[in-house]
Amino acid sequence: MKVSELGYPEEFIEIAGGDHELYPHQQEAIETIRAGTNVLVTVPTASGKTLIAYAAIMEKQKTGLKSLYIVPLKSLASEKFDDLKKLRKLGMRVTIAVGDVDSSPSFIKDYDVVVCTSEKADSMIRHDPSILYDIGLIIADEAHLIGDPDRGPKLEMVLSACMYLNPDLTIISLSATISNGEDMARWLRSKLISSDFRPVPLRYGVINGNEIEYTDGKLEKVSGKNYLDDIISRDIEDGGQVLVFVNSRNRAEALAKQIMPITGKYVFLEESLIDLGDDADRYQEMLKSLLRKGVSFHHAGLSMKEKDTIERLFRERYIKVLVATPTLAAGVNLPARTVVVRDMSRFMDGYSQYVKKIEILQMLGRAGRPGYDTEGRALIYASTDSAVEKAQEYLSGESEPIISIFGGRRALQMNVLALVSTGIAKNLEEVKKFFGSTFFGQQNVISDIYADLERTLGFLVSEDFVREMMGNYEATTFGKTVSDLYIEPKTALILREYFEKPHSINLALFYICRTPDMINFSTRTGDMPYISEFLEEIEVFDDDDDNYSAAKTAIVLKNWIDEVPIIDITEKFNIGPGDVQSKIASADWISYSLSRLAELFKPEIRGELERLNIRIKEGIKEDVLSLITIPNIGRVRARRLHRAGYRTLDQVASAQPSDISRIFGFSSKLANETVDHAKRIKGRYR
Repeated sequence: MKVSELGYPEEFIEIAGGDHELYPHQQEAIETIRAGTNVLVTVPTASGKTLIAYAAIMEKQKTGLKSLYIVPLKSLASEKFDDLKKLRKLGMRVTIAVGDVDSSPSFIKDYDVVVCTSEKADSMIRHDPSILYDIGLIIADEAHLIGDPDRGPKLEMVLSACMYLNPDLTIISLSATISNGEDMARWLRSKLISSDFRPVPLRYGVINGNEIEYTDGKLEKVSGKNYLDDIISRDIEDGGQVLVFVNSRNRAEALAKQIMPITGKYVFLEESLIDLGDDADRYQEMLKSLLRKGVSFHHAGLSMKEKDTIERLFRERYIKVLVATPTLAAGVNLPARTVVVRDMSRFMDGYSQYVKKIEILQMLGRAGRPGYDTEGRALIYASTDSAVEKAQEYLSGESEPIISIFGGRRALQMNVLALVSTGIAKNLEEVKKFFGSTFFGQQNVISDIYADLERTLGFLVSEDFVREMMGNYEATTFGKTVSDLYIEPKTALILREYFEKPHSINLALFYICRTPDMINFSTRTGDMPYISEFLEEIEVFDDDDDNYSAAKTAIVLKNWIDEVPIIDITEKFNIGPGDVQSKIASADWISYSLSRLAELFKPEIRGELERLNIRIKEGIKEDVLSLITIPNIGRVRARRLHRAGYRTLDQVASAQPSDISRIFGFSSKLANETVDHAKRIKGRYR
């Protein structure tokens, strides 16, 4: 069957990438969906899963029901949204929802397709479970991440709630190949459609010394001083790209520098193509020198702007070799002709250990660029005999089964509170019934955690999240607020404790960083003098490692809201701009929660906490709070306006654009827009 034979409007052919023959697994999945059955599709990366999702959305639109496309990461949501915007050509209303988790999901009624993360989907259901009756289709991308310690319980909660509340809702789960697909399909009431087909076939091999041994038994000699020299040179000369995965940031940076002389023989990139953002940081000069020569590194320490630019240049094939940590494999789709997994082990839980097979296969699955390559190479480097054995083990047999961790203590507390606050479960028996419907319930003897469920309800009652009346439970105002805010109960208790203390910015930052929803910076011996000084100032005297790491993170945030330049923060604390951004994102969410809870416990400081939340979000001192409301005015431009004498919205609105354009960083166009926006904002508040 061809795309044109599916019976959709002509525009769909263009959206689907042309009138091509459907792959067997695509045709089977679409026929199954049309028959009214859920499907779990497990196929390799780049094997046409998106077309199945498009077809499912088309089928649901006929019934007037909406589609929710769930992905695990914000970066993937943005990528998927850009892809799904093509459906607008068919008159569909498509949007993305990844931000504020404390907002009404009523906006869904205005759209046909909503792209979101599992956290956002979960929070929308917590606010209003009835939205599931307007949704006819859930597409769960990267469904194997149900076994992920962080994201898994959130996705499992969403899918469980969907099936529990609206059994008529269609669920399409998309995944890389998983070994226990039958178990997951049974839980999802789905037909399992599994295939090893790849449009670009892969050759798997192990790099050992000066040769590559492929799984088909063939050997290939590798010449040169370093095995990568030959692999990279041959690929670049033939129009290919190489993606190398390593296990640490330092190794990614060092290897990219080592590779630069090789790529530099073939590439010189104009600096006008390299946009790394306005805020200078510790990586920018290094990145510029590497990018000019067609190579780069990629890790979580980079800023969002830096990562976006590197990913764009790689897609546009200016970057020939990208050295990345595994965070890239779980993120955006960046295929290369050759993928080399340089490191099979990683430092985790205090010691070096081999990573899971499914993670290695995710990395290797990036090999082969559809539309560019007729074959991809997926290679693992092994330097010892035992490493060769491990590499061969990765390339044979099945990956580890997906195991639910929905029964963990943190997941129990958060999700039991959600069940009660939404009214999904009103008593212990209904809580047990819901947990029995989960993937965890299928994989375990559910009665084994009955005692844990009772203890969890007891904890929620004792801490005033929930009240019990005659064996029935309902959320208190505190409990409902916490559930809507999408924070852990333990986080809420720490924030509640803050209201017993005298308010100060530093103490508020410290309490925000004490919460389990924050992942704090680790401390070094050299950090202790300023950490001790900070803790003494806020009168915290407990000799506790957790307090030290929370204090360090709070100090970084204090530098941020005091407008210390990013380059100074990253160099002073030996961290990356991406590390700062990730802490800002978490602190933004938790500081907003703190301001919301103030309404319940200490309303007189809510205004101050709301201003702190804005300062954390924007990285500003309090004197430019009004200027930051002007579109395109961030922390740097706001301070420049302030220094030039434009300290209020009124002053900016009354200014001549020609005067604003004399300020560094303000073009004539931006100056005109800034004055116009200030006038509009001023008019709104009259």
